[in-house]
Amino acid sequence: MNTLRISVKEMKRAGFVLLFSLFIGIATTAQAQTLTIGSVLACAAPEVFVPVTGSNLVGIGSITLYISFDSSKVIYQSLENIDPQLNGVIYSLNTSPFQLAIVWTKVTPINFSDKKLFDIHFKFKGESTPVFFNADCEISNSQLQILPVNYLNGSVYTGLLPEIILQPKDTLVKPWAQTSFTISSTNSPGFAWKESTDHGQTWSELSDNAVYKGTHSPQLLLTYTPPAFNKYQYICSLNTQDCYTTTLPATLTVDTLASVNGYEGAKIFLLQNKPNPIHNFTFIEYTLPAKGKVSLKIVDLYGKLIAQPVTEIQTKGTYTIRFDASELTPGIYFYQLQFNNENSGFIASRKMIKQLN
Repeated sequence: MNTLRISVKEMKRAGFVLLFSLFIGIATTAQAQTLTIGSVLACAAPEVFVPVTGSNLVGIGSITLYISFDSSKVIYQSLENIDPQLNGVIYSLNTSPFQLAIVWTKVTPINFSDKKLFDIHFKFKGESTPVFFNADCEISNSQLQILPVNYLNGSVYTGLLPEIILQPKDTLVKPWAQTSFTISSTNSPGFAWKESTDHGQTWSELSDNAVYKGTHSPQLLLTYTPPAFNKYQYICSLNTQDCYTTTLPATLTVDTLASVNGYEGAKIFLLQNKPNPIHNFTFIEYTLPAKGKVSLKIVDLYGKLIAQPVTEIQTKGTYTIRFDASELTPGIYFYQLQFNNENSGFIASRKMIKQLN
């Protein structure tokens, strides 16, 4: 009887071979060659572009593809955004059978590693449809050997557009006053307010700060309105399930005449400054009707704080504050007086002009 003897060294060698084989198998699986038709959310867009993307396609010498879709849901237009490597590609819409045929070949092999080959341009008719590879699709290497490629299908599918039932309205406001823009939608969970400072040519998405509150809600609040915001425009972008729509623009008009004459509160405080225009310094004078907390601020056209000469509790009476403006850049500024006590509160504002020294 023969006795089977396997040394420890041989067992280690066999184990190494097994592990190496498993590693090669896993690596090969991880590097599977794939061609994918994307899935595109169409919403209410009249046209859609469905990408076809290759992954780990190496040494490609020829491509033959047949792609089908429901022509009652989408209308084929063309192939667009074709990768330059596919120079000379031929494509046509065949009627029998109904399918998009795409053929390309080249002597010099090419590679597509996580890269788009082209987009299929459709006109969208409002209903979902699969977009899929038919049988007989082939991708070969430069020796015309067919490669084991996984073909993954896609679709064009619809989403629900946000419904706007209340548009934002144009607003007239006095300088530094609080104001807001409001919209209403029956089905939108997402909101994003945008601002244009150049009459709608460009738009910037807003975020909450000292001026803006509720920038991602149905109501945009301006806690105060700098005079420089005159004729700014605002829109809101709404979304549902990645479908977006935008409101009509609303224009903010700042009453510049009010910025010259001041608020009614300025009359109560007898708020004024002399001299105005100013060169190096000015005297700001105000009268308090009662004891209260007082804040006197100097701000620029955009509401940026320049100085705060007073922030304290003061008693009833007249006060004169000397303000040194020698370091200010020539231009328009405002001084704001805020008064609060247990019985009342007022805000007053006046304009002052800094001239060249």
